[in-house]
Formats: sequence, C-alpha cells, structure tokens
Amino acid sequence: MKYLVLSMAVFLGGAAVASAEEIATMTIHGQGEIAVTPDMATLRLGVVTEAETAGAALAANSADLTAVLDTLGTAGIEARDIQTSQLSIHPIWSDHTSNISQGGDRQITGFIATNELSVRVRDLEKLGDVLDAVTAQGANTMRGLSFGLSDPDPVTEEARLAAVADAQARAALLAEAAEVEIVGIHRIEDSTGGMSPAGRAEFGMLARDAVPIAEGEVTVSATVTIIYEIGG
Repeated sequence: MKYLVLSMAVFLGGAAVASAEEIATMTIHGQGEIAVTPDMATLRLGVVTEAETAGAALAANSADLTAVLDTLGTAGIEARDIQTSQLSIHPIWSDHTSNISQGGDRQITGFIATNELSVRVRDLEKLGDVLDAVTAQGANTMRGLSFGLSDPDPVTEEARLAAVADAQARAALLAEAAEVEIVGIHRIEDSTGGMSPAGRAEFGMLARDAVPIAEGEVTVSATVTIIYEIGG
C-alpha cells in the first residue's frame, strides 16, 4: 500500500501558509506592548561593616541593620515587603605580594560582614526620602533599583488584546496578498512574556547625598500565536 502526502509552505513576512492533508492553515504571531507609569519600586540595599574579628564585624553590622529596619518601619514599609537577600562574612587578607617579598604568608587582618535586604516601596513619593533615611542610619551599599507594578494583571490583559489585534491585522493583510480566504481559527496560543522594568540602577557604596529618582515607564508585553484555517 502506498501513501501520498503533499505539502506546500509559503513564507510571507514571518507567517507560513501551509497545506497538510485536509486542513490548510496560516500561522500568525501577534505582539502587543502597553507602557504605563510604575507604582512600585524594588531596591536592594545593605550594610557592610569591617572589624578586626568576625564577631565584632557581625555585631556592628547587626546594630546598623537594626537601625535601618527601624527606619523602614517608620517610613511605612510593611514587614512583608522586606526580605533578607544576602548575609555573609569573609576575611580580609593581607597583601599577598608584600608578604611574599618579606618571606611570609598571607595573614587575616580583619573581617567584612555584609547583610543585604530586598525592599519593596509601594508609595513612590516616599522613595527618595526612604533612601536618604536608611543611608543616614547605616545603609552604605545599594545593589539595584527597579520599578514595576504591584498588580500587572490588568495591563497584561490589555497587552494580550493588543497582541490579538496585531495578529488579526497581519492575517488579513497576508491572506489578501496570498489570495486566500480566512475560514476560521484552528488554535490560539498565548506566550505572554511579562513585564520589562522601567530601569535598573546600581549605586554600589551609597553617599550621604539626596538621591534623585526618575521612575519612567514600565512596558508590559504579550505574544499570541493564532493558527487560521484558510481556503482558496
């Protein structure tokens, strides 16, 4: 018994028109993006302390961090929005080259303790004041600042609708160009990508000056794939 399978594919601007067995289909990818003003910021700040012993470094770190946590609480930051992201302590070694030239080995000269927090600030009007306050209370390092949405779902739905509209427009254009008719929809796939932060900043060791903040916009994107049934 012999089987005969005929297939034909025509690629048009990223879409494929294909005939396979009894159903001819056209696959279209649609994209949608919605830019909105963020309503939340996430920052990673911390306390770095040095001392001759590990215990002294940790004690100094704990004291400064307690002051930072108290300041965050006073600023209205809830406990659910504060999380420890890193806690470490490591030795400070003497200069290797210097000791080798003197015929000695490397020596531990002290310890560095680091404690970093991930903090969500839901009131952006307070962000600059929060940074100033925690810096004054001992926060001396900041690893990142990004902006986002506390509830991205409504904007994500808008992006999905925009992606579907984009796919429909592409399908109509390509069907007309290929002189085929859209019969119906065979399948829809949602590949929504999520949200791109408005911006990220890394400041390293914080200075005691006021920090200017510009939140910009966040972009929420969505991607859909629609497989249309087509006919001649």
